[in-house]
Amino acid sequence: MFEIKHLKTLATLADTGNIRKTADLLFSSQSALSHQIKELEKRLNARLFIRNTSPVQFTETGQVLLELAHEILPNIARANAALTQPKENITTLKLAIACHACFQWLLPVIAKFSAQSLAAQENHQGTKKASTEKASIEFVDDNFSGFASQPPSTQQQTSHQQIDILFTDEKVVADGYIYQEIGQFEVVAVLSKQQAKALNNNCYITAADFRSFTLLTYPLSSDKLDIFTLFLVPAKISPSKVKQVSNSHVMLQMVAANMGVATLPDWLVSSLTQQSLVTRKSLGKQGIYKTLYARYYKLIGPTTAAEARRLQIIETLLPEAIQAFSALYAST
Repeated sequence: MFEIKHLKTLATLADTGNIRKTADLLFSSQSALSHQIKELEKRLNARLFIRNTSPVQFTETGQVLLELAHEILPNIARANAALTQPKENITTLKLAIACHACFQWLLPVIAKFSAQSLAAQENHQGTKKASTEKASIEFVDDNFSGFASQPPSTQQQTSHQQIDILFTDEKVVADGYIYQEIGQFEVVAVLSKQQAKALNNNCYITAADFRSFTLLTYPLSSDKLDIFTLFLVPAKISPSKVKQVSNSHVMLQMVAANMGVATLPDWLVSSLTQQSLVTRKSLGKQGIYKTLYARYYKLIGPTTAAEARRLQIIETLLPEAIQAFSALYAST
C-alpha cells in the first residue's frame, strides 16, 4: 500500500514544513513530489496533510505514517551502513625476537605497524581493497637464542613452528625458511673510562683482558651468548666474574659506574659513546660482525587465504623494520 520512499517523503516534509524544500532535499521536482503524494492518498483513500498550511499540518492518517517513518527509517539507515561499510579482517602475526637488544628499536616499529590498516597501505600504492586488513602482533615469549648452534628440543621445535616471523642474528642453511636481511652490526665491548685506560688506549680488547673484568650479560646461558661462543670459548678464556642483567639501559649504567664490562651491538651504545659516558672497543683486531635477519616460512604450492594474508603482513612489515634499523646509524 505504501513504500519506503513515501515514508522518506513524509519525514522530510515534516522537517522542512513545505513541498518546495522537500522536493529540493529529495532531488525531485515539486510536480513529481505532489503527484507521488496524491497517488499515495488515492491508495489510502485519505488525505495525509492539510493543504495551504505553513508549516504543513498532518492529518490523523498522515500522523500514523509519520510515526512509522520515524521508527523504520533510522533502522534502515543503520542496516544499510552495516551492509555497505568495509569488513575488517584482523590477522594475528606471531612474532619472536632472539636478539635481546633488538627490543629497544623493534617494539616501536611493531606498535606503529599494529595500529595501521593494511588497506590504507595498499591504497597508497594505488590498489583498492573491498575490506580492511589489520595486523595484530602477538609476541611468543620463549627463548629462541642459540637455536642455530645446537639441536632444538621437542618443545623448542614446537615453539618455532608456532611463530610466523623470528628476528635473529643466526642463519641456518636449507632449513625451509626465508631469511630477509635487516642489517649488519658489530658486537662491541663497552667499558668505563677507567677500564679503558687500563688497556693502554688500544682500539680493541683481547680475550685475555676479560680475565680482570666482571662481564655483564643478559640472563642467558653462556652457550647462547656471542661473547662466549665467538670470542672467549675459542680462546679458552673465562672472565673474572659474570653478572646477569636483564635490561640494556641498566647494563650501560653499570658500565658507566665502573661495575663491569658489557658486549652489545654497536648501535645500542652509539649515543652514549658520543656523550663520552662510556667507551666502546672492538672484540679482537678483526672485530665481530653479525647480520640481523627476519626469518619466516616460504609458501610453496597452493596456499589458503589466511596464509596469503599472513605473508602479505610480513612482507609489508619488513621494509619498515629495515628502515628503522638503518635509522639507528643515521646520526653516528
